[in-house]
Amino acid sequence: MKIIVAGAGVGGLHAARLLAEGGADVTVLEQAKSVEQMRYLWHDDVCADALKQAGLPLPEGSFPKKDWTFIAPNGAARGMHEDNPDMSVMRNKLNEEMVNAAVKAGAKVMFGMNVACPVTCDGAVAGVIAGGREFTADLVIDSLGANSPLKDFLPSAIKVTAHAPYEVFHVYRAFYKKNADAPPAEYTNKVYMKHLGEAGISWAIQDENTVDVLIGRIGALPDGTLQNALKHIKSENPTIGSEIVAGGGRYIIPVRYPAPRMVADGYALIGDSAYMTIPMLGSGIASSLAAAKMLSDCVLNALRAGASDKKAASIQNLWNYEVSFFRAYADHCGVDIIKRGVLGLKDKTLSFILTSKVLDNAQICDLAKGRLLRPSIKDLIRMAGAAGIRAVSLLPVAMLIARARLTAKFAAKIPEKYDELKVNKWVEKLERRF
Repeated sequence: MKIIVAGAGVGGLHAARLLAEGGADVTVLEQAKSVEQMRYLWHDDVCADALKQAGLPLPEGSFPKKDWTFIAPNGAARGMHEDNPDMSVMRNKLNEEMVNAAVKAGAKVMFGMNVACPVTCDGAVAGVIAGGREFTADLVIDSLGANSPLKDFLPSAIKVTAHAPYEVFHVYRAFYKKNADAPPAEYTNKVYMKHLGEAGISWAIQDENTVDVLIGRIGALPDGTLQNALKHIKSENPTIGSEIVAGGGRYIIPVRYPAPRMVADGYALIGDSAYMTIPMLGSGIASSLAAAKMLSDCVLNALRAGASDKKAASIQNLWNYEVSFFRAYADHCGVDIIKRGVLGLKDKTLSFILTSKVLDNAQICDLAKGRLLRPSIKDLIRMAGAAGIRAVSLLPVAMLIARARLTAKFAAKIPEKYDELKVNKWVEKLERRF
């Protein structure tokens, strides 16, 4: 079976490795001119078990994530402590490990190949145009990110999920040389919720010799908004020096529920292309690695059972991949409901919830990891008691949590087999919840 992986994202690279190990003819097409130029000059957090299950070592330079301190819109701080923190891994080192693993498995990785558009035939994706050349394939795996050009140029008859402008995070991220003359920071990992009252977050993370600065806003990040946020972050964190030693670019990260249409004949989305990030955080390494295993199992199991290449790449078979993902990550749909609700809270209400004792440390940790809150009756009674006379302000929050749980439950009821009418009905009902 001939497979093209468009883009060397985490999910695409791991799928390439697993499919090549299974005997498929796999080619990865990546725009960067080399693995060193793949733009990921930062660290991201991921559970070490996710890397272990994927057969990947902890990349060189990895370290346990430090505890976060949340800064509420009113400026008050709320700390948290994790007994088993994720690992902060250097993305460029992880990329190198993954490219090497894919090549060792037999996949071809071609750098300097800008994927421009899909090739279609008889209602199916049959390849891509990249670097001015046509590459044909039985299956194209789209790992090009939220704004994938493959999705943009698909004919209308091939249905995959697109995002709305408010469902992506526009991010500026840079590592500033630490100001050696400034006193040590009181908090090492400060995360500003609804920073300056705007829809998004900012952070200042104290590394050994640098300060990791992120400014992120939902939907758009105009220059004026960015400069104003940077000015405020720098005023509050004098450890931030003037020199940028890495990063300094803008990026787009999906912060929405997974694509309810992530497959078509000859085509499958993975990673950011399928919106597999945790909606509250934008982190998608663990889920993308898991998705790669699901996709490769789906394709290889069909081939081992005697299916033709075309049948293995059909929407009927690839739907099994989507079913596996939604059943494992239906909670992402509920987390998106909570994310949207939090952004809609008044600054005063959000500040109260974050900095009071309404949420205990375990619940704060769940939010920090993008988990769906499932408070018990005992938890709700405790939360109401902690709120005191302001308990009435928790009613919208309680309703939001209940709605999120119902949405996650419905998402997990994805049709087991691909039936156009049943799938349309499920997709329409799911999308209406947002």
